[in-house]
Amino acid sequence: MAAPLTRRAFLAAAAALPGMRGIERQAAGPAPHSADVVVIGGDPGALAAAHRLASAPGRRVVLLQDRPAWLPAPPVPDAVAALPPFVRGHAVCFDGWRDRGNRGWGYADVLPSFKRLERYEAGASDHRGGNGPLAVSHCWDPHPGHRAFLQACVSGGFHQDSRHDFNGPRSQSVAGYYQKTVKDDRPHTFAAAFLEPAVTQGAVVVDGGYVTRIVFEGRRAVAVDYTRGGERLTVRATRGVVLGAAPARAAQLLLLSGIGPAAQLRTLSVPVILDRPGVGANLHDQVGVPLRWQALPPAQNFPDSSVTAGLFTVSLVASPPDLQIDFVDPRTSGDGTLGVDLTMVQPTSRGQVRLQSTDAHAAPQLATNSLDTEGDVTALVQGIRLARLVGASPVLDRLRGDELDGSGTAVTTPDLQAYVRGAATSRGHHAGTCAMGPASDPAAVVGEGLDVHGLDGLFVVGAAVMPMVVNAPPDAAALMIGDRGGEFVGR
Repeated sequence: MAAPLTRRAFLAAAAALPGMRGIERQAAGPAPHSADVVVIGGDPGALAAAHRLASAPGRRVVLLQDRPAWLPAPPVPDAVAALPPFVRGHAVCFDGWRDRGNRGWGYADVLPSFKRLERYEAGASDHRGGNGPLAVSHCWDPHPGHRAFLQACVSGGFHQDSRHDFNGPRSQSVAGYYQKTVKDDRPHTFAAAFLEPAVTQGAVVVDGGYVTRIVFEGRRAVAVDYTRGGERLTVRATRGVVLGAAPARAAQLLLLSGIGPAAQLRTLSVPVILDRPGVGANLHDQVGVPLRWQALPPAQNFPDSSVTAGLFTVSLVASPPDLQIDFVDPRTSGDGTLGVDLTMVQPTSRGQVRLQSTDAHAAPQLATNSLDTEGDVTALVQGIRLARLVGASPVLDRLRGDELDGSGTAVTTPDLQAYVRGAATSRGHHAGTCAMGPASDPAAVVGEGLDVHGLDGLFVVGAAVMPMVVNAPPDAAALMIGDRGGEFVGR
């Protein structure tokens, strides 16, 4: 087995990792042959799992960074302004997981992990952590547009609080400034927060390749096959394999390994290890639509700011809140306009991931079926109406002109429905392809311990296991799942 990476070697190895910029790319080195636990990366949950696993003295952990050609690495923000909001999700989301038969996954159960992961700038409290690896901070430099947006939200019937804690248990209908992962006024990436300490504790990172399958002996996962630099390699796992790939990729790798709907696998001559119809099903896709107004001269001269302003609210009678409304100024709109981005964070439509071939480097068939339900269309139509209440506030009169063509010409319900169907785009927040649930549920893939039903030594972490996506960008909750997964595997 290769020796654990030193800090110097880690910094060289991390060049291709999301969130590690300005570091030279690692030259191909000797590949490890075995480990106690092999983690397959790609989702933030994999980094948290590796961090947790590596904290045990003497435990050998290998993280395989999985980079198939069809799944590009996410962009790496180089400024705080470009960072996405860091939001856990409403407590009701996690209580809903528990109520689906997943004991130990209610809000009170997952809160200790959330707290353990973060170093909140205001310190520890009943709901926040003060000593974790990931720096979470408020942004305190709003420009006049952000302040006007908060005031306009009051005109629209919402509350506003520039100090609102979006990571409290119940954020709803309060406009404020989102927290972000910031350290020393720079983006604090997940790789820097979790992977560097894991490497310091002895974890080995293998980059520059892609996984081809998980290897089984009987019903037990014992190794992972991967390809790097044209060479086919295998690393054995004496204790277990943690699949922490992005949701669509996680489903693809299970299918390629013989775990999934048996009829689909046999069609492609994949030997069936386990007939589990839920693999690849339950795909969620958070989608959104833009509303844009002409930006008047005062709005075109906003100073730089690290702030992102927004709120979470309810379209009709949803619980938890199913809509996210974010302010967009001319600096960030891409076209010099002013407006809001409206995101449906609790979609009811479901898609599916299916194999198209047995080539692990090729894309699977991804059918998101976005806006497949009338309820999703109705939620976004109502969201447009709510956003227009904010946009019509006299507070914004000096900043915005007319609503632009597209949404601006949609007035009647049929027109709004047509606009939503034509303008909605994916936010890139997939989830749910390896859903957590009881073994008796054919749609479930993993149990409450994140182990795959019917198999030994195989665990899944990250957004892929969410039975219902949280009502926020899923990264924070994915980290929590990875941290708990590392705890379960290490027991």
